[in-house]
Amino acid sequence: MIKYDLIRSSRKTLALYVRPDGRVEVRAPLKVSKAYIDRFVEGKDAWIQKTQRRLAKAQDEKKTILLTSEEERKYKNQALLLLQGRCAEFAGIMGVAYGNIRVNKAKTRWGSCTAKGDINFTYRLLFVPQELIDYVVVHELAHLKEMNHSPRFWAVVQSVMPDYKERRKQLKEYHRRIELAD
Repeated sequence: MIKYDLIRSSRKTLALYVRPDGRVEVRAPLKVSKAYIDRFVEGKDAWIQKTQRRLAKAQDEKKTILLTSEEERKYKNQALLLLQGRCAEFAGIMGVAYGNIRVNKAKTRWGSCTAKGDINFTYRLLFVPQELIDYVVVHELAHLKEMNHSPRFWAVVQSVMPDYKERRKQLKEYHRRIELAD
């Protein structure tokens, strides 16, 4: 039997995740029995093992960049200047107005947008090609029109960036291949 972490909540369906470190996580409704969850995980054994092998290989190929706090501060400032310019340009094209732009050192998100219209980006964007930075900017600005990931949201993104699906795919690859260590 595969060992897994179980997280119960008021959700309605079972979900199975293999985390980047290879751990298996199951998210389950409160009333689903442990026996049912065990059978569910057993039935996904081949997929779990295949995914764990793929993630282990990706981890071996990952490039880790070590930065000093001074380098990090420099990159944050560079990122802020770059992203302010890109946001201004694309906001004009998209007809949206945003609030504050902030740059942080988030590791799991390239960007986020608040309900108030403030946009956060990670300075890690400086380590990806410009066309992928632009995709993240357009993605976050699109949230100013649609605060979700509905088909309407993706239509907004596509109206500005018809090749967004390819850029999104490339960005996921960069996320797998580059790690900035503190």
